[in-house]
Amino acid sequence: MIKIKEELSQKEIIKIVLNELEKRNIIRSNFSTYKNTEQILRDYPKLKQSIKDRQEQINDYKNYGLQEKSKSITSISQNNNIRQDSDDIINSSIASLEKHIFKTKIVLKFIDNVLDKFKDDPYIDVIKLHYFEDKTYNQIAEIFDHKFGKKDKLTAPATIGSNNQRLVRELQKYLFPNDYLYQLLGY
Repeated sequence: MIKIKEELSQKEIIKIVLNELEKRNIIRSNFSTYKNTEQILRDYPKLKQSIKDRQEQINDYKNYGLQEKSKSITSISQNNNIRQDSDDIINSSIASLEKHIFKTKIVLKFIDNVLDKFKDDPYIDVIKLHYFEDKTYNQIAEIFDHKFGKKDKLTAPATIGSNNQRLVRELQKYLFPNDYLYQLLGY
């Protein structure tokens, strides 16, 4: 398994993260940094799942090889090209999947590091509950009330919403520092 090199500079990591997110259409250049931040947060669980899916695919290749095509639908080579050995194809596919896993891990680690900067914020769970678990503001308010044992003065969903917006605005500064500045300054 490929490990994330500690030698990568912060600038290199950000470049890899942004390129990978744009390739996967998670962020879009015509979106605001706020919308892109929300999209990254919504897709975070999917990125984690994609690592598991690709690892399963690698295991399948190693255990079962490539699925064979039916002879009745396989085309016959007209110019006698030498076909690539199936082991080479499997190894190439595995290498490609490992490369994707590596890049995805860089993206996830970057997002985790940004979220970790807010670990002391009492409302950081709003981000996780709303974007990672797809909870509504009403559901999150109930979770907060239960967590803190509130029975008389309940948390308003509007409080959850305003803290969500506040945190997304703060997160965008770390996820897209250059874009945020350009947008702020009107470039």
